[in-house]
Amino acid sequence: MVTRSAHVAATVTAADPGYDEARRVWNERFDCRPRAVLYPADVAEVTVAIRAARDEGVPFRIRSGGHNVEGFSVLDDGYVIDLSRLTGVRVSDDRARGTVVAGTLLGDVYSGLWAAGVTIPAGVCPDIRIGGHVLGGGVGMLVRSRGMLIDSLVGLTMVDADGEVLEADDDSHPDLMWASRGGGGGNFGVATSYTFHTRPIGDVTLVTATWDSMNAITALDRWQHWMVDADKRVNARFSLFSPATGGGLMAALFEGTRAEWESLARPLLAQCPPTDYGIRETAYINSVGTFSQLVPSIRAKFVPALAAGPLDAEALKILERRHRDAPDGVKTGFYGLGGAVLGAGLAEKSAFAHRSSLFCVEYLGHWKGAENDAEHLGWLAGIRDELRPFMTGGAYVNSPDRDLSDWLHAYYGASLPRLMDVKRRYDPEDVFRFEQSIPVSLSPSAARAGGLTAPVIADLSARGLLTS
Repeated sequence: MVTRSAHVAATVTAADPGYDEARRVWNERFDCRPRAVLYPADVAEVTVAIRAARDEGVPFRIRSGGHNVEGFSVLDDGYVIDLSRLTGVRVSDDRARGTVVAGTLLGDVYSGLWAAGVTIPAGVCPDIRIGGHVLGGGVGMLVRSRGMLIDSLVGLTMVDADGEVLEADDDSHPDLMWASRGGGGGNFGVATSYTFHTRPIGDVTLVTATWDSMNAITALDRWQHWMVDADKRVNARFSLFSPATGGGLMAALFEGTRAEWESLARPLLAQCPPTDYGIRETAYINSVGTFSQLVPSIRAKFVPALAAGPLDAEALKILERRHRDAPDGVKTGFYGLGGAVLGAGLAEKSAFAHRSSLFCVEYLGHWKGAENDAEHLGWLAGIRDELRPFMTGGAYVNSPDRDLSDWLHAYYGASLPRLMDVKRRYDPEDVFRFEQSIPVSLSPSAARAGGLTAPVIADLSARGLLTS
């Protein structure tokens, strides 16, 4: 049965009727059986859960909403500390700050902020919880006009490896604050709430344009070149599907009027007219859920990449050929970056290592049935490998990939040595450890095998982070 006492989180074990539901995560490829799932209702219960796991020597994972695409929020024979009961949104009297508790659904975040006439540039899916994507960067449909979510992050509350509650900002624990802007979730402690700089928002222009499979690659080519110099109020992404599923789809949110959009977009749409086109001005809150409806629990794989600029003709031919023979349920998505992501001084304030990339790329698939794993995973691996020479070698940590052998380099680049310094300071015993967590040290051979560059390895050595 579920147990509860003062400062002890509600707990579900295999003996309880709700265990199968409690252990389930969104991606059905990961079917773990934890020893128990703990549901803390406040920060005090989080501290007790962390201390209990340490005292008992039981491994654990932190789970916000269970949507980590590689299943890093669950494990066998350990504790899952689930933050879904920690919810709430509070806006300051001057509307310049908003504090959001880690388990709050994004839809509720947007609604709570909209009631005060403000927002933050968070993700697109209202059915995920905010804690799962803040610390890795946060890329959504306001990314070019307002930056990544970490660029609005001004403070957080975190429970550290000793079960102590820390309040971090640029003045208190500044290194931890720097690492929390792009260093990924679950590496340094349990973030229980976030404080963001909020900004007013009103009406926006929403746009969708589709192209059939005959014209989709041409449209993507025109779109990517147009996006390089597009007005930074333009937030847009392009999805390329298999011919059986569709062709190409552009979705855009423009922080301006319909007339302004049509003037700015005329060169793009005139060069390659879409087969279907929709446009409307509306209150920003009405855009929530428009750009992404969460697929119900299903088998899935996301493969991340980053592009420095437009793909050339050879890369586009590979994309076209790969999608021509693609299984149902796969696509390649391009998020336009640049714009506010390149704001002055942001690189120094954050650990995010990929600000110069102009496109965040994802090869992704959703499918049903383990019998279809090989076909879909094979397609995703194949397109990743063929297009690797055209990408930067970086990857967005919020779309992790277990198959990346060089993930430390891909996620963190030149930020890795300082991130490992922060890890060593705040979690020296590597309590917050999972399959792709930041390590407290590396051997020289592991550093080389992980694809780290010579300057990064030299920096690690100078900081005493290489072991013999």
